[in-house]
Amino acid sequence: MVEVASLDEVPLREVWPDEARDFTPWLAAHPDQLGKELHMDLELERAEFAVGPFSADVVLRDANTGQRVVVENLLEKTDHDHLGKLITYAAGLEAHWAVLVAKVFQPEHRSALTWLNSISGEGSGFFGIEVHAVRIGTSPAAVRLDVVVAPDNFARRARAGAKTVSETNSRYTDWWAEFLPAFHDAHPGWSSAQTPQPVNWMTFPTGRSGVRYDLSFAYPTGATNYSLRAGIYIDEGDAVFPALAAQRSAIEAACGLDLRWEPLQNARASRIATYLDPADPADRARWPHYRDWAIKTLGELRQAFAVPIKNLP
Repeated sequence: MVEVASLDEVPLREVWPDEARDFTPWLAAHPDQLGKELHMDLELERAEFAVGPFSADVVLRDANTGQRVVVENLLEKTDHDHLGKLITYAAGLEAHWAVLVAKVFQPEHRSALTWLNSISGEGSGFFGIEVHAVRIGTSPAAVRLDVVVAPDNFARRARAGAKTVSETNSRYTDWWAEFLPAFHDAHPGWSSAQTPQPVNWMTFPTGRSGVRYDLSFAYPTGATNYSLRAGIYIDEGDAVFPALAAQRSAIEAACGLDLRWEPLQNARASRIATYLDPADPADRARWPHYRDWAIKTLGELRQAFAVPIKNLP
């Protein structure tokens, strides 16, 4: 007979003894955990973000939309104090999304978040998430986050994507709607993004804030036609690009791609990229070819850059 182990609940205070000193820093250090539940690739903007005389526990951003996500957390059942803080911080920081993380949601606070969602506009809203710690036998504790409140339009937004306002935007939404399932099948667990956006670009996490894998339809310098560009987008000061450029020979040998090293003078960001040229996004018959190239190339970039990015100072 097959032996099946039981999954046991672990007291939260056994894992995080103190809410402010242990749990909040853990949430800030693991934005991917919340991102999986929200279907977003989240990056830390700041922990203990000042809002007037108060401070929000954790403030994140969706790497693909730039939308701000404010998080208020507690290791006990929900209370009026933390719910009021969440609303205050979300308003003060002009956040699109507000997330209350707690051990248990009292019915009145669950109802309050549901009502707030009913009067929120599309593309913004409130989430309620219950946190659990579990283990099998004597294994280390693992976290489980359960969404108990979500915006009414969240599931529809995740399936259908943002509203489109032009034929071009509609085309990009269709492209990402076809691309994302194939990307997730080829590279499971890499990204939590599920919503196709009406834009020509998308980013994927590297594990370091401000440095992302990037895929976009773009005009390379001096070109007269669209190309499909895959690369590393660096939006973190002046130190990262030189640190990677110093390893150029080893990186290029590891991936065998024709990489262009683009410091982007007089711009805030830099890029290391390779191009499929031409690649017209209007040519839907070529989309399967573009998609195969992009998925393969992104995988090769990740294999070549994962360690250098991890070891950045």
